[in-house]
Amino acid sequence: MGIKATISSFLEWSIASSLRRELARQSLIGFVYAVRPDYLMGWVHQEICAELDAFLAAAAAGQSPRLMLCMPPRHGKSELASRLFPAYAFGRYPDMSIIGTSYSADLSSRFNRDIQRIIEQPEYRAVFPRTTLSAKNIRTVASGNYLRNSDLFEIVGHKGSYRSAGVGGGITGMGGDILIIDDPFKDRAEADSPTIRRKVWDWYTSTLYTRLAPGGGILLINTRWHMDDLSGRLLEAERRGEGDAWRVVNFPAIATEDEPHRKCGEALHPERYPLEQLEGIRRAVGAREWEALYQQHPTPDGRDRHRQGEISRDRSEEHTSELQSHSDLV
Repeated sequence: MGIKATISSFLEWSIASSLRRELARQSLIGFVYAVRPDYLMGWVHQEICAELDAFLAAAAAGQSPRLMLCMPPRHGKSELASRLFPAYAFGRYPDMSIIGTSYSADLSSRFNRDIQRIIEQPEYRAVFPRTTLSAKNIRTVASGNYLRNSDLFEIVGHKGSYRSAGVGGGITGMGGDILIIDDPFKDRAEADSPTIRRKVWDWYTSTLYTRLAPGGGILLINTRWHMDDLSGRLLEAERRGEGDAWRVVNFPAIATEDEPHRKCGEALHPERYPLEQLEGIRRAVGAREWEALYQQHPTPDGRDRHRQGEISRDRSEEHTSELQSHSDLV
């Protein structure tokens, strides 16, 4: 290869790299590809990225967004919303405070450590060089350094911080511009317990909600378990005019009607869970678990809610058009 061809190739690579970094700074989907080049991105993940981009912009603008994402198990919701999204948010807004919660303190701490690992990646520093963490584990403020441990880390040189906690755990003294709740129930036994459901609700209303900064956003990512789980109670409160207005995005494992990206009866993410595998899961888990965990429509006896005339996804035509425009841009 001649000198001119080598220079030309280098310039093309340099321009492409710059464009990729700029896309990673401006959109979550671009960021995901920058730090997870091998991520298996389906249309559902593109839509989640667009939803989270809109949520982040609204939270940064102080518009008090409320986003509820309901998806089947093992379809990538936590990887995007509880690991990659917070790291991306700190890159965009290093002064932002985030509180991340889940059903157990151990799982929340794992999310915390995973976010730290993303921020430490060379690929991340290439996109967001001014968002950094302390170089070592710092558990106290006595040294004057920015904190960094599995419960709390702070963004060096900025006001931003991430605090992790399990459902029911104390988070007094902390505030959050964004509150993230990832699966508040561990299993069927917890979801079926009226006592635990009440405890989760009391913790949400009396502890977590009171930590939200004015104009801040709440992101609830979960697999539905019960009609009276946290999602169910929040939506019932909204229906009665006693709670917040939620943006609800349901992703059933198998479509119950024609959708913009798939036909009725097609799988949500066939690259990972083809239809044949989902049908096998349906037979194995039974009607009640299938309708709740996989179709996101819990019922007392597992009856198919689609046959009762209920739709599977609540999306306005205007917002669907916006998401399609975002996908086309990417």
